[in-house]
Amino acid sequence: MKQRNTAVDLTDLAIGIMVLGIVVTVGAVIMLNLRDNQFSEIDGNTILNEITSINITADSLAESWFNAITICTNRSAGSNAEITSGNWTLTETTSTDSNYAALTNASTTVWGNVSCNYTTYDTTDVRWSLPNDTALGLAEYGNWFEIIVIVGIAGLILSLIFMAFGNRGTQGSDVNY
Repeated sequence: MKQRNTAVDLTDLAIGIMVLGIVVTVGAVIMLNLRDNQFSEIDGNTILNEITSINITADSLAESWFNAITICTNRSAGSNAEITSGNWTLTETTSTDSNYAALTNASTTVWGNVSCNYTTYDTTDVRWSLPNDTALGLAEYGNWFEIIVIVGIAGLILSLIFMAFGNRGTQGSDVNY
């Protein structure tokens, strides 16, 4: 009696890809939460005497991951007077990879060159950078998803070819070398 070939089952391939996707997504979310919870614990860097020009339009501070402004002084026309916080407004722009701050003149007095001392979060601290780098690495799974599917389908096609042509040499022909 001739043995009948069974159909190739794609269930294992689909379940494997879904489980891998779920594990990677959960891992990335856990790493991002761990990173964000460590944010207030990491040390800060102090930036001293950064000169910026602040008029009516906002001017961004140079360093990212802004924490707080310590002091700003007016450097225009030889003045070294402290500019109180009511004379400028601070706008923070936060994204997934940075936190920038911009100062805008909020007073009627027009001033230009300002020297500010401020602190930033030290994102090179291992408590923050390790989970961040891990989450970024896990996020690369999306870039590899198509390749994983293509390799899975190629394996499926090879298994079909071997199923179709694999039993031809066992029909009573012996080859001696």
